[in-house]
Amino acid sequence: MFIGIDDTDSERGLCTTYLVGVLMERLVSWGEIEGLPRLIRLNPCARYKTRGNAALAFSLKSSRPDMVKRIALQTLLELSDFSGSNTNPGLVIAEEVTERMRAFYRSAVTEILSIDAARSLLDEEGIWYRGFKKGRGLIGALAAVGADLPDWTYELIAYRQRSRWGTPRFIDPATVWEADRLTYPQTWDTVDHHNQRVVFAPHSADPVLFGIRGSDPVAIKRAFETIRSEPVERYVLYQTNQGTDAHILEGQIARAKDSQSYRLHGFVAGPARVIAGGHVFLTLHNEGVELNEGGRIECAAFEPTKNFRSIIKELRPGDELEVFGSVRDGTLNLEKINILHLAPEKVQAAPLCPQCHRRMESAGKGQGYRCRRCKTRSSSREIENRARDLETGFYEVPPCARRHLSMPLVRLKQKDLCIHPSR
Repeated sequence: MFIGIDDTDSERGLCTTYLVGVLMERLVSWGEIEGLPRLIRLNPCARYKTRGNAALAFSLKSSRPDMVKRIALQTLLELSDFSGSNTNPGLVIAEEVTERMRAFYRSAVTEILSIDAARSLLDEEGIWYRGFKKGRGLIGALAAVGADLPDWTYELIAYRQRSRWGTPRFIDPATVWEADRLTYPQTWDTVDHHNQRVVFAPHSADPVLFGIRGSDPVAIKRAFETIRSEPVERYVLYQTNQGTDAHILEGQIARAKDSQSYRLHGFVAGPARVIAGGHVFLTLHNEGVELNEGGRIECAAFEPTKNFRSIIKELRPGDELEVFGSVRDGTLNLEKINILHLAPEKVQAAPLCPQCHRRMESAGKGQGYRCRRCKTRSSSREIENRARDLETGFYEVPPCARRHLSMPLVRLKQKDLCIHPSR
């Protein structure tokens, strides 16, 4: 049995991952859980979504399917926040995973799907399901069951005791930094070195105490055992598509669509522009395309990306880039960039003396230049290339601003790549 659940929490509290942790515990007497549960992040552009747009699924071998469905339904009703205006739970229990279900998952990560599309597929495949209120959670629940993960990472999520929900969390920061020191880069996004922040714990009233992400379950467990905190009610290790760039499509600037995420190639059209609030914008265009002919897109490094904005400000017209991010209202929200080539930056400078080769000085307004030593004169400046205070390679937003699906640079395995990880 493949069990998928989504959209049970709200901005005020509860958590679908916690619900699944409780449900798995309750089902131990009625079957055998196979493998790790899966934490599946869906299209980050979805308008109606839970905080991280996550859906959950796990597989269970059981001879009592009716009892499993009954317990799953009871647990969903008990641990869902039905008062949330955008909480529309969905529960899916399938006997097998078909190719149509896998295709549905791939679409759910890169496109905006409808509730009707989910219901139609469930009905046509003869899958047992229950949707509540608008039933939007059926989209994520079905996608999580069908999730096909050619690449994956892990996350260990620790949960709070119920008596502490809604109260300030106690986590010893010094032990978090020590856990990062001991396990990075096998774990990541636990802390943000540049911005001096612990970033692996939420601030909301939900049951999550913290989550440790990484590529190695052994390193994740070591980090968990290093951290001192308030008592943990339970913890669960999930297999996940986080940090895989599963949402990124290969695209072209002229064909980029809203609510999808792309890797785009282009050239910087002009200097970066800073607007109120500290947001930085940059225009990228296709080579050989005039700016008034289309083939251009605005790229944004918003204020929460912090030090990443300084990289964007250093870009100059003619720089060749690959950009990664999601498009909304015609603007690509930058997650990372790859600088392929830096255009020469030309500056005007006082000419060199043809005799002593020293830099001349101004002879006065409108009087050209002169060499004090050789008494030579010149009427014009020279154009020369100035060294760029920037290197080619990959740059990323800091951990405090990273989207769940966005691949951190420490996961790029090609040895010939130049990367500048943000810590």
